[in-house]
Amino acid sequence: MRLLDAALAPLRAVLGSTEREAEHAFPVQDIEGIQSRVLDTVEAIRDATEQIEAHVSVLETLAKSIIPLTESVENLTTQLGVISEVLRPVAAAEHDVATAEHDVARVGHLFGRRRHETETTASPPPSPPE
Repeated sequence: MRLLDAALAPLRAVLGSTEREAEHAFPVQDIEGIQSRVLDTVEAIRDATEQIEAHVSVLETLAKSIIPLTESVENLTTQLGVISEVLRPVAAAEHDVATAEHDVARVGHLFGRRRHETETTASPPPSPPE
């Protein structure tokens, strides 16, 4: 065993001096501060990971809802096309009625009585009975 101790003695001396130097270079309070920061960092990473997992869950739900939503929009587009075709004759009839009303109004002006400018300004409108 002495032979082995003699061979490892220089290594122990180097490790011992390195340990003493490390204690002087990094006091225990600094090591505790570093450990505290590492623990805080690990906690922040854990919180961020949980938040990322929650976001991924929301995105997965959103991705699953896109296909039914697309199908609903396609069905709605088809139904609006059918409604448009059904209402086309109604719109044409409405246009015809509006044109006829306009024509009747123009013909009515031809036969209507026109007031002279002096008649309208000379006589005031009748006052309501009291």
